[in-house]
Amino acid sequence: MRRSLAVAAVVFLSPAGALGQSERYELGRRLKTFEAAWEKQENAAARARALADLPKLTTQFFSLQLGEAGRTLDLATAALASDAAPSAGRQWVWSLSAVPEARAVDGAAKELTVTVRPFYPVKGDPPKGLELRLWFTDTDVVTVRPTQFPVEVKVPLPPLGAARGLDRKLYFLADGAKELRPVAVGVSQVADLKARVAALAKTADGWKALETVEQATVRDRARLLASVLDGTVSDTDVPVAGLLENAEAMLDGKPFFGAAKSGQFWLSVPLGGAKTVACRVFVPRGLDAKKPVPVVFALHGAGANPDLMFEGYGAGRAVRECEDRGWVLVAPASGLGFGTAPPVLTVFEKLAERYPLDAKRVFLVGHSMGAMQAVGLAGANPGKFAAVAALGGGGRAAPAAAFAELPVFVGVGEKDGLALAGARALNKTLTGGGAKAVTYKEYPAVEHLVIVREALPDAFAVFDRAAGK
Repeated sequence: MRRSLAVAAVVFLSPAGALGQSERYELGRRLKTFEAAWEKQENAAARARALADLPKLTTQFFSLQLGEAGRTLDLATAALASDAAPSAGRQWVWSLSAVPEARAVDGAAKELTVTVRPFYPVKGDPPKGLELRLWFTDTDVVTVRPTQFPVEVKVPLPPLGAARGLDRKLYFLADGAKELRPVAVGVSQVADLKARVAALAKTADGWKALETVEQATVRDRARLLASVLDGTVSDTDVPVAGLLENAEAMLDGKPFFGAAKSGQFWLSVPLGGAKTVACRVFVPRGLDAKKPVPVVFALHGAGANPDLMFEGYGAGRAVRECEDRGWVLVAPASGLGFGTAPPVLTVFEKLAERYPLDAKRVFLVGHSMGAMQAVGLAGANPGKFAAVAALGGGGRAAPAAAFAELPVFVGVGEKDGLALAGARALNKTLTGGGAKAVTYKEYPAVEHLVIVREALPDAFAVFDRAAGK
């Protein structure tokens, strides 16, 4: 499914229930805000101020202090803009989140209830004159001036008209303490929503085996959409209308995915029987079937998902690196167990039936747990990968012979309390085992989150050399 970039999520674990899911989404949205500010700010002193707050993030993630993690990201974002601490009033404005009662609604719905509440506690009362505005279209804006939270607001939904479905944005603006905080949340309107999702699921459940990428995608898509209808909040905006329309189009049995369609897609690869692996794929423009191109497999960290490699880590830096080179990018979902790597080589074989992928230029890049998986895959499959990058993680580099000639890049932040020791140990094992093409780099002041964005250009430089550029 081709789709625009949405919100990334970077939470490793989360509490169960709708509240926890909304917190994951909200934290991811704040991450995107931080990353956008980071990309615009090139001043070294401003970046250093922001980095000073970030080392605590990993602990907050793992201890499920998601609100506090959001506060940390907000403070880091503020530090990028100014060396002055934000006022209590400004913190109040930034703390507020807008949570829709549903992320997908039937096309006949007239309004949507949205709950506005602080994502984390702020001392003192809300700023005087605080005003909230919510809207789908600027011709129908709802304005409220609450004195306490949470507050529920009913926002009119625009008519769907002749469209079968539209993926919209709910806009939320908090205005107070001389501070404006704009937010956009994805909400989909779909005609005959429940009936269409049920019909899609019925068709997919009738298949005894999933033999094509399209069948695997439809089956997984039906389950995803059903979970959205049940109230599950994804880590990122899910374009329900577009995903449903695409899945319905795949029922004709014809190939839907192929080199002629460029852009970003959600698809699933069949693994035999009813097993699949979900992937996020970027396909560059102008692929020539007679000219195989390199492919980069990006492996995410524990508890995250493929979207993070596309939407996070420098607001999609991996996508831009591949787009600049005309390479394909694939982010498969990880296995169920900690450290269980996705079946990268099987995914490669299946996608090579649709795209001109060069078997001699297959690259691996992984973050945190994904770094460990990347190293493990390289060791278990000597000669299958052209280069490997382990970012913010370690791994077992065995057998040594598999790494003797393999270009390996190991990047870690010097403030990474989670992965620094493991990265150093990996470098020592590689060099001590006779690996001849190891590049190791520690990034000053960088911690576990920012390392991917900072290290990706260096990792791709290693890939470039291995690709013969």
